[in-house]
Amino acid sequence: MSKYLFLAANEWGNWGGSELLWSQAAEKLARRGHEVRVSVAEFHITHPRVEKLRAAGCRIFGRRGFPPFLYRWGSKVLSLPEYKRRELRSAAGGADLVVISQGGLEDGLWWLEAARAEGLNYILIVQGTSYLSWPNDEKSERLAASFAHAAAAYFVSQATLDLCKRQLVSPIYNGKVIRNPFNVRYDAKFAWPNGVGDGLALACVARLDGAGKGHDILLDVLNLPHWRERNIRLSMVGSGGSERLFGRLAESLGLRNVKFIGQCNQIDEVWRTHQALVLPTRFEGMPLVVVEAMLCGRPCITTDVGGSRELIRDGVNGYLARAATVEFLDEAMNRAWENRHRLKEMGETAASDARQWVSADPGEDFARELENVVNGVKG
Repeated sequence: MSKYLFLAANEWGNWGGSELLWSQAAEKLARRGHEVRVSVAEFHITHPRVEKLRAAGCRIFGRRGFPPFLYRWGSKVLSLPEYKRRELRSAAGGADLVVISQGGLEDGLWWLEAARAEGLNYILIVQGTSYLSWPNDEKSERLAASFAHAAAAYFVSQATLDLCKRQLVSPIYNGKVIRNPFNVRYDAKFAWPNGVGDGLALACVARLDGAGKGHDILLDVLNLPHWRERNIRLSMVGSGGSERLFGRLAESLGLRNVKFIGQCNQIDEVWRTHQALVLPTRFEGMPLVVVEAMLCGRPCITTDVGGSRELIRDGVNGYLARAATVEFLDEAMNRAWENRHRLKEMGETAASDARQWVSADPGEDFARELENVVNGVKG
């Protein structure tokens, strides 16, 4: 049996889709008898998913996070690199492999450098990056060195890997593309929604985040005169820091066909009553909601960012907007409206395509990948 440390670099945000892959792999390895340690920020240690890891036999290490201003000045005031090394050394306990999960490109930089300084074997997961945020010269060079010394670097889409290569000006020879888990049944099969008539029932399933998910773009599209005249309803599914803001924006525009229904823990239930996903996101790695909608037999209308193009065939199993703007989203949504009588057929194609793209258990796939990495390191 081997010893693993899983370290979630998420120091600020809530538990989200970026935590699914490492946590599922950690649980599976623990249940197979491996020694599994988990390091998470202190505010995550009571999360139900972390409690599930504890119940599976994982040893949980909660660590105290620093406010952003202390991170900026940490190297001068707190000797932050030494703090990271000390924290990592304690949690790792001589682990055969350290798995560092990053939500974005830079999240785990200190931990990557700490693992390297401690002489630990490590791999990293990058869930996403963005053309809107580039590392500066110093960070780019440090990240490239940390990536190069990893046993492997995993990315949730080819687009994410390609963008990271550009942002680090590095070939990332050890880069590999992996699949994320999802929150619907793999064999999901729902009847096409009734009661829609000649209209269109869309759902936008996304964290209510003003910076990233583009809800404002979608509301501006629905405010266009031709959309106001159409029989369409939209459900905003999700919660987040901008929930009230977007509610007020929809109200100010007089959009009575937009409903905010909050967080939904049974996401497959959304697709019993909606015909398609609309996702006006500004940046992504690989949107889980796209995979989930397609598995449920629903086509997707989304922006051509991140890995969406790797799964969506424009006009065949969904529609791609060329960029996150009102003009381009309107164009993609217009095509969906004009072809709304084909959406059921497109959803069936989407369901088939999704199952060719992702396996029934990506967490198990990744657990086996990690076992192979450890065996290679030991061998």
